[in-house]
Amino acid sequence: MTVSRVSSLSEVIYESITEVRYKILIELEIKYVLQETFEQGILMRGHGFSSLNGSKKITYDIVKKEEGYVLRSEDILQRISFETIMYSAAKIHFEEPKDSQPVFSQHFATYLNFKEIKPHYYLLTSPQGENYYRYENGICTEVTVIRDFGTLYFNLMPESYVIVNKSDSLDNK
Repeated sequence: MTVSRVSSLSEVIYESITEVRYKILIELEIKYVLQETFEQGILMRGHGFSSLNGSKKITYDIVKKEEGYVLRSEDILQRISFETIMYSAAKIHFEEPKDSQPVFSQHFATYLNFKEIKPHYYLLTSPQGENYYRYENGICTEVTVIRDFGTLYFNLMPESYVIVNKSDSLDNK
């Protein structure tokens, strides 16, 4: 998993790329890519996709409009009447949620909820399974993803934690 946050004077771009390879009877490679752009803390646009063995399965784009958002998934347009999206799946690695804070998922085209299990440790339930997130100083340091085919563990590398935990970390990946 690779996550990044890049800022300019007017916007912050979050990107998350997750690649998983596993073998049961055959080898499978799953890839999720998500990029979202925020201006003044509001989601303005985003793009993402998932693929299986290099073949795209789901592609989605979201754009902020005056009346809410337009989400395109597999060439189907959907209007989302949320006034503004402030917290989304791309931000969860850089900002600790508040208990029961909803997180918008382009992939599922809806909000999902966090539940604090213990201090700085949260459960996020989605239609695909459960994800657990651990935070230190507001930065996600550990993710556990539970799916039917197995459990995946992602840990922030110590050298990366030093980089993102600096006072100027908004400019760092």
